[in-house]
Amino acid sequence: MKKDILDSLAAAMPLDAIALPLHGAGIAEGMDDVEGDLTAAIRKLVGPEVKLVASLDHHGNMTDDFLRQLDLVATVYHYPHIDEYESAYRAAKLLPDMVKGVIKPCGHFEYLPFIMQMCSTMEGNIYEPVRKKVEEFAKRDGIYEFSYFYGFPPCDIAFNTPTVNCWASSPELAASTAREFAAWIWEHRQEFLFPLTPPAEAVRQALATLASQGRIESSEVSRPEVMEESLKRLANADQELAHAAGFLPDVDSPGPVVIAEMSDNPGCGAPGDSTQVLWELIRNNVTQAAVCAMRDPVTVQQAMKAGVGSIIDVELGGKLSRLSGEPVRGKAYVKTISDGRYTIVSPMLNGGKVDVGPAVGLVIEGVDVAVVSGIMQSFDHGQMKMVGFDSDYYRIIVVKSANHFRAWWSKVASKIIDCDAPGIASNDLTSFNYTKKNRKLFPLDPDAVFPESAPQR
Repeated sequence: MKKDILDSLAAAMPLDAIALPLHGAGIAEGMDDVEGDLTAAIRKLVGPEVKLVASLDHHGNMTDDFLRQLDLVATVYHYPHIDEYESAYRAAKLLPDMVKGVIKPCGHFEYLPFIMQMCSTMEGNIYEPVRKKVEEFAKRDGIYEFSYFYGFPPCDIAFNTPTVNCWASSPELAASTAREFAAWIWEHRQEFLFPLTPPAEAVRQALATLASQGRIESSEVSRPEVMEESLKRLANADQELAHAAGFLPDVDSPGPVVIAEMSDNPGCGAPGDSTQVLWELIRNNVTQAAVCAMRDPVTVQQAMKAGVGSIIDVELGGKLSRLSGEPVRGKAYVKTISDGRYTIVSPMLNGGKVDVGPAVGLVIEGVDVAVVSGIMQSFDHGQMKMVGFDSDYYRIIVVKSANHFRAWWSKVASKIIDCDAPGIASNDLTSFNYTKKNRKLFPLDPDAVFPESAPQR
């Protein structure tokens, strides 16, 4: 990738300016700062006079090596990131005046001794006050760009902490503005701590919500005959189960209860094959529920070989990480087979083409599961549609995503329950072994102090 970018830039030279849309939290084996390495190579290629700006994800991990190569950095304000185009525009629109010498932004980067849970940056927590504060600071006189990086906590690096990013008309203004905002964040640090809901409690809350909506009887979830019925659904599985359980889908009913299995979010590097929420649905004999999507290429191939309408013995999920839970072993009905392709319709990445490889729709212990060969977090109902699941039918839907799914599902769901279990993307920061941590960081170290020194440019 690095070679391709450098070769394309070399072929296009001479250049006046470059705008880079990057993420900011790239890591490779033996390299903790992919973007820093890339921008250093670009700077070496094009020289010091070419203006170089970047637009990033606000979970980027900022480093001195990365930032010293750039003439301006911008990041998204929203999570889900529905403003990626806008953030790129904020960076690129300044390039003409920068090239002409009309403006010369001075940058200051304030690092906080703080590791943030991924979920603390989403709507419903302190996210809204932070975003509004960022927008307020960005409108101040003399400020060219102001933004706030939350950092990417699942990374085992020394610089996965929040950074205040300010570019202003003078170094003094950039520094004082960034430090003022950082002090506000530090003052409110306790508000970034997010309570964690384990799978059993998440399913209990989902069932309680359905009961309060009059969509479930207390006795329904303890009827073992519903489980036996799942193996008999050959022609129209949904209708068979609906009649067996004594209910039919109601198009006028509230939307589904969505359980976000945040700890198995592929967008954070998790494998996407955790069975922990699925197991709780099975233990509670829950029906009219779907899990989208479970990564298990072995089971996909097994189901494709057997064909639609077959009943197969499976060991579903729980294969790719010691934190994924035990595989679900049992008989599964092969409901559908798919090529695994769909188009994102969410405001987040709208129009994006997704290919997760061959996929199947299975029914196991009364729960419908979309099983995929590849990996992708949930943005909308695309993972359901690709295997023929009608999202309007289900009362409980489990998605493997931390927050991006909200751009779509918050408009559809009657309730969203955030679930955190052991996993690579867990929000329990104490579950990570940070081997490169080189200072005290809140909340792991309650006695961490601020302010700290910060580099200027």
